[in-house]
Amino acid sequence: MRKNLIFSAIALLAVVASLFATQPQTKPAPGETQGGIPDFSGNWVGSPPSFDLKDPGGQKVGTPEDDTPYQPWALAKLLSERPGFGRNSTFENVTDPRIKYCDPIGVPRIYNIPNLFKFIQTKDYVYILHETGSYWRQIAMNKEHPKDPGPSWWGDSVGKYEGDTLVVDTIGFNDKTWLDHLGRPHTEDLHLTERWRRVDPNTLQLDLVFDDPKAYTRPFPGRKIFHLAHREFIDYSCSYSENEQLQKNMINGITAPK
Repeated sequence: MRKNLIFSAIALLAVVASLFATQPQTKPAPGETQGGIPDFSGNWVGSPPSFDLKDPGGQKVGTPEDDTPYQPWALAKLLSERPGFGRNSTFENVTDPRIKYCDPIGVPRIYNIPNLFKFIQTKDYVYILHETGSYWRQIAMNKEHPKDPGPSWWGDSVGKYEGDTLVVDTIGFNDKTWLDHLGRPHTEDLHLTERWRRVDPNTLQLDLVFDDPKAYTRPFPGRKIFHLAHREFIDYSCSYSENEQLQKNMINGITAPK
């Protein structure tokens, strides 16, 4: 009887040990699923509307303190614009195509809008749905760009996962959008790289590299931080009056409901 109990105890310990051996030995990184695919679920919102965390209000743009590597024509174009945000903000004869014409805002500028967006992740595509617009992007996973992808408002995007990061490569833009609310221009040669990472359950970080040799002398970086929002999408339509009010809200530090 005693031998049976000993053998039973040994068998039970062996089963328990085998169960622990099959479990992950380390906790998954923030936002990463057990399958190794980063989890970007949820509704996200960002503020303030700038890719430069050192100059969130755009007060340095176009000044000697602005370290953006402009080509001469691009700096002149920037200084000629009349944006609704930043150091040169105005609502007199504004030149922002989004405000004037309700043109598509394009990427990456749409991430400066304090409205919600969400990711839909599938095996072959990642979709980013925006409350603004309502616009959406399609990112083909583990595929190559077509030989002649553009030009278009949103460009052609392909993506891949690198650990806990979604890397998105986009080319094929037209030259009709601004990079940001301040009026920085770009050409059809813009090559945009985005690296999305969920740094904790409530925080999403976007690191960008802008590469456009016709408008800038070298590639340069940007960063945006987003937070998990506690509301659902609301109805949105593009009109001059609504866009104007949105820009005024940004200047006054008023963001969309979270």
